[in-house]
Amino acid sequence: MSRINLARYRMDKARENLKDAEDALARSRFSLSANRSYYAMFTAARGLLALKELDSSKHSGVIALFNQYIIKTGLFPKELSRFLPKAKEIRENADYGDF
Repeated sequence: MSRINLARYRMDKARENLKDAEDALARSRFSLSANRSYYAMFTAARGLLALKELDSSKHSGVIALFNQYIIKTGLFPKELSRFLPKAKEIRENADYGDF
């Protein structure tokens, strides 16, 4: 699969995740919405990285690559570098936290 097709596939998947997050939020399924919101962001980040032929098998690796090759190069504002790690933290609390 070409890098452009892979990026498109991942962006389509990110949009599906975002739609699932919105649907879950509308049904007051907050933990599920947090999970799907994070995966929308994570998958979109992987889509952008695919254009640069970069990927990681770990979430932390994707975040590091995103910051290094997307944020630090000026493709996205520096302020966005906090969003993906924060969304990961929220998702982990929603998925694994007891309260």
